[in-house]
Amino acid sequence: MRASVLRDTRLLVDLDLISHNLRELRAFLDETAPKGAMGPRIAAVLKADAYGLGAGRVALHLAARGVDLFAVACLSEAIELRRLLPDADILVMGHSPTGQFPELVENRIIATIFDERQAEALSRSALEAGTRARVHVKIDSGMNRLGIKTGPEALGTMLSIAGQSGLEVEGIFTHLALDSSDSDRLQVARFMALVAAAEIRGLRFRYRHVCDSIGLARYPEFHLDLVRPGAILWGVSPGKAPLLADRDFRLALSFRTRVSRLRAVGSGEGVGYDFTWKAPPEGALVATLPAGYADGYPRNLSNVGEVLIRGVRAPVVGLVCMDQLTVDASAVPGVAEGDEAILFGSDESGRIDSGIPLLEAASWASTNRNELIASISRRVPRVYRREGRDAGHVDYILREDTIHD
Repeated sequence: MRASVLRDTRLLVDLDLISHNLRELRAFLDETAPKGAMGPRIAAVLKADAYGLGAGRVALHLAARGVDLFAVACLSEAIELRRLLPDADILVMGHSPTGQFPELVENRIIATIFDERQAEALSRSALEAGTRARVHVKIDSGMNRLGIKTGPEALGTMLSIAGQSGLEVEGIFTHLALDSSDSDRLQVARFMALVAAAEIRGLRFRYRHVCDSIGLARYPEFHLDLVRPGAILWGVSPGKAPLLADRDFRLALSFRTRVSRLRAVGSGEGVGYDFTWKAPPEGALVATLPAGYADGYPRNLSNVGEVLIRGVRAPVVGLVCMDQLTVDASAVPGVAEGDEAILFGSDESGRIDSGIPLLEAASWASTNRNELIASISRRVPRVYRREGRDAGHVDYILREDTIHD
């Protein structure tokens, strides 16, 4: 049997905490639903490899807990999930080029459509395959990205799309810019006015949806038929305010490595490229960690970031390299080679403020929390825990999947 080559640098993903967050979310959705009604359906957003956590394994875990609709950004992400989940509903929320339509139809993926040319091409592909393609119509209610722009011509475009014989128009959605309550409410008003106009003309939708994780937390009145949680399922909060602060969401991820070498550095000695940091007069104990910007630890955390070793913060010193970084471990009692270091994310408690909190690390890097975790690279194994125990790992480079269900 080949010896394990699992790296010391890894992303820990606690599947139990994802389950916990899903339960918390469902309880919130049910409690805030109109009296006598069930909460909206959940479309778990697993784009960007489930924000870096590993889309395949996260999807299987969520599907086993009753989630049967997933949303991604592009067709390749959708096909990855289809191979694992033959019967799931999978929506591509982004743009699919017309050349991809035959494969989209073959894999029974739900498409996002926002102009007549797209609709005609997708309808042809579906009819040639002897079926109808399921679609959601994207509305641009003010964000100015994708979608049918709300205005005098919008209804005509929607009716034209719905009139394509090869299409089954089951949904309509928009994205909120989340700039302010006033602008969000104006977007929803535009969207709902267009939906109402379509319904008057006989076009009805199974799913109307506007809310992502932040939107569903801020605006229970806008949950409609479907919500699109992503970050909230991992316990990741936005920068402006915690999501549902009165709920017990837990952070289900932790980016970690181990000390590979300790070196006593004398007064004035430099560390790393360009000697951007030099030891103070009393010297320093420098720990080298086998993680760098190629793993997803941002280079702009050089001489800015901190890691956690033995419960003590150690500042990053010198430039973060492609494959390694160095920290001043002088204040860490008993530090030893092989000690675990939390780069960012939670400790074993899963508390959002434990370990090296994502929001703090993101602020050091002048980015947001989603970019931070989605940038963790493919050479970092994803190591999963379930029921308090190791549940195996996925290593993209070696194409290993040791998860034991």
